[in-house]
Amino acid sequence: MKIAVTGATGFVGKHLIQWLLENTEHEVVGLSRSPRISSHERLQYVRCDLYSLYDAEEALAGCDAAVYLVHSMLPSSRLSQGNFEDFDYILADNFAKAAKKNELKHIIYVGGIIPENEKLSKHLESRLEVEACLKASGINFTALRCALVLGSEGSSFTILEKLVERLPCMILPSWTQTESQVVFLDDLLQLIQNCLERPQSATGVFDVGAPDIVSYRKLIMKMAEIKNKSGANIPLPFVPLFLSKLWVRLITGSSKALVYPLIDSLVHKMTAREDHLPPKDIAVEYVDVETALKLSVAPKRELKSFGKSVAKPDYKSISFVQSVQRLPVPRTWDMTHVASHYLNWLLKVLGVFFKLKKNGDELAICFFLIKEPLLVLNFSRERTFPGRELFYITGGVLVKEYPRSRLEFRKLADEKCFIAAIHAFRPALPWYIYRFTQAPIHKFVMTLFGKHLEDIDKAIAKKQNQTKDT
Repeated sequence: MKIAVTGATGFVGKHLIQWLLENTEHEVVGLSRSPRISSHERLQYVRCDLYSLYDAEEALAGCDAAVYLVHSMLPSSRLSQGNFEDFDYILADNFAKAAKKNELKHIIYVGGIIPENEKLSKHLESRLEVEACLKASGINFTALRCALVLGSEGSSFTILEKLVERLPCMILPSWTQTESQVVFLDDLLQLIQNCLERPQSATGVFDVGAPDIVSYRKLIMKMAEIKNKSGANIPLPFVPLFLSKLWVRLITGSSKALVYPLIDSLVHKMTAREDHLPPKDIAVEYVDVETALKLSVAPKRELKSFGKSVAKPDYKSISFVQSVQRLPVPRTWDMTHVASHYLNWLLKVLGVFFKLKKNGDELAICFFLIKEPLLVLNFSRERTFPGRELFYITGGVLVKEYPRSRLEFRKLADEKCFIAAIHAFRPALPWYIYRFTQAPIHKFVMTLFGKHLEDIDKAIAKKQNQTKDT
């Protein structure tokens, strides 16, 4: 098979690529935002920005199956306005649509264990939404739900290791007592291979984890034993969650975008359910937690480099902006209605000194004191379809021209919301002026637009109810 691996340079992704090359005869396509050159005959790296549906379609061409390992908790642009769950939705929706267009036979998604009958953290809600989005493609689908994946270089393991190494005594809030089941990285990789090679048995949602149930406190204590670290563990169950996040971030040096969702998820009991275990013909013999920790501290397998980066990705070298907002859709409206209404509403908000000029598919927003338009948008008919309206940002005094700059309106599967997103925008204003003027103004305007749409939806609902009553 030819297998696409998203997140090819991430923790699980790069280990999975090595595993498949060393243990199978499959061809592997590694999807990465940065351009890379492969040094292995069965590995091809493809530069792919999954925020671009076009990129996703091109990258998956000719593939038979795919392993989806993407998350968006870490920023992809110099400025990312929006919630990570909305970024995650766009990535998953693009991938699902591209997989369907290329007629992939199987998608495997590694997500998080979902506790029953609990209010979920935003992180777990996002994992569940991504799962539903990928499943909606209609392609044979496998979801492998994990609590914590233990392995050297893994974010969860690294945070645990740094806490043990750097703290002479450990304060233990209530969330450290929550039970979970961890999985060693190699066991997860073997399970993914089994699912790829036995797709009919792998269809469904499966909870993954070693049989022994442990709390984060026990993980800390076992790690301390392995590293011969001694220190007091002080239970303080009433420590507020926000303080826990802060001290974990400060002690480990990990980013807020990584630490906060992780701790939010650890509040939940994340254990495998008997009715969600993988069937016998794809199941693996899990190593116990202590062995997993030891193997993570001193890995037996050396991670090989089957390629090298040839250039830094644009989003790191250029001041790009990405802005994503989830807004309500008035009932009976489609994205064509939303997009056209937004432009007309925007002019009303800006005032009488602004106007919209139309020339075919080109739209220019102009200010009466300036000869050149502020922004020029080109409607993309070939990349627009039901549920999505796409405009390329092709000019104007507020933007540096870049061929991938675009504005899109995308309806969510629940039909109640849509995402308004600006991708790869390059502001013409000096960065710090833009950052504290145009950027917050745009965010505020989108918030107003969302409230405006809510009012419209209420008015439509009221009218429909009155019609029913008569």
